[in-house]
Amino acid sequence: MYTDRINLESLGERLARARRTYGESIDLPNLGRSAFASLLGVSATTYSSYERGESEPTIDFLVALRNKTRISLDWLLDPNQPGQSRPFR
Repeated sequence: MYTDRINLESLGERLARARRTYGESIDLPNLGRSAFASLLGVSATTYSSYERGESEPTIDFLVALRNKTRISLDWLLDPNQPGQSRPFR
């Protein structure tokens, strides 16, 4: 059954995976939350709350994430999307 609510736990896990994968793609395999947050124009505290599944990201954040990393937002937001070895298009 479809619901329009975002699964924050799954989203957080996928954000963490995206951060690590993006870091590897730019030769920064240990890219931390703070640096990734800065890249995306949000505070480290805000980004951490997204990655821990405590709050829902804003549209502005998602657009910045897509523009900077080229991540598939379908993969990020839909827990029914098949797992990809690389979450980027």
